[in-house]
Amino acid sequence: MISYQVEVVVPNELVEKWLGYMTSEHINDVLRTGYFTSARLTRVVNSELPDSTVFCVIYTLDTLEQLEQYQRNNAPALQAHHTSLFGSSVRATRSVTELLWSRDIPANE
Repeated sequence: MISYQVEVVVPNELVEKWLGYMTSEHINDVLRTGYFTSARLTRVVNSELPDSTVFCVIYTLDTLEQLEQYQRNNAPALQAHHTSLFGSSVRATRSVTELLWSRDIPANE
């Protein structure tokens, strides 16, 4: 499993607008591309930025090839739309991880 993580620093005065856009439009548009199997939106609770809130959007997909296709075929337009709404005041960094091992603890354990 591959995780495509987008960490986003949002000025506090834009948080409500940004969250609305992400949860009603952008994340759904990314999922509709057909490459991803899930998405989660998280907030970094220990951020040391007093005037901003840090979020992390975590998308999962099966292969690196799918991610490369998404980045080539879909990401530029989706990122451009985000930039047209929020400009350079919202900053994003991206990383990719590959799951090597995991273990879930059953509820009765």
